[in-house]
Amino acid sequence: MERRSSEAALIPALQLLSYLIIALGALFMAFKAGSLPASRWEPMNAGTFPQIVFLGIVVLCVIAAISDITKHGFPLTAFSIAWKRLVSLKSVIINLAFFITYMIAMPFAGFIISTFTYLVAAQFYLAPKKPITVPIVIFVAILFSAGPYYLFSEVFSIYLPRAQW
Repeated sequence: MERRSSEAALIPALQLLSYLIIALGALFMAFKAGSLPASRWEPMNAGTFPQIVFLGIVVLCVIAAISDITKHGFPLTAFSIAWKRLVSLKSVIINLAFFITYMIAMPFAGFIISTFTYLVAAQFYLAPKKPITVPIVIFVAILFSAGPYYLFSEVFSIYLPRAQW
């Protein structure tokens, strides 16, 4: 095991944190997949395959974390260095907050409205602030919210979530 400076230990610490977050998210999704409706005629229900995949992700994250810790030791870093790096990722974090809000809103607002709102918000945040940006943002949001909805419902006969009101 090697000893690292606080600055150099930040990346491995964030890597371990990402393993933990991904494993917890996959574990949550495995439990949610178990609540999918079961068929009387099928030996496995609809949630079995997603549960296997999500539990496999959990196992891989645990193996990766243990492998990193055994190879390089547990990374120790200072909170101030981590905070400075976190602030430099402000646009990524805001976009992640937009996406989490989008995922929470989709069951209530439906696919089209929540996707349109998410795309407009994310594009206005990330795109350059010019007058030509507005029609492009609106066009892209309409195209990528109504287009997949139409494609899935008409071609694949899969109905994406609709608004609950």
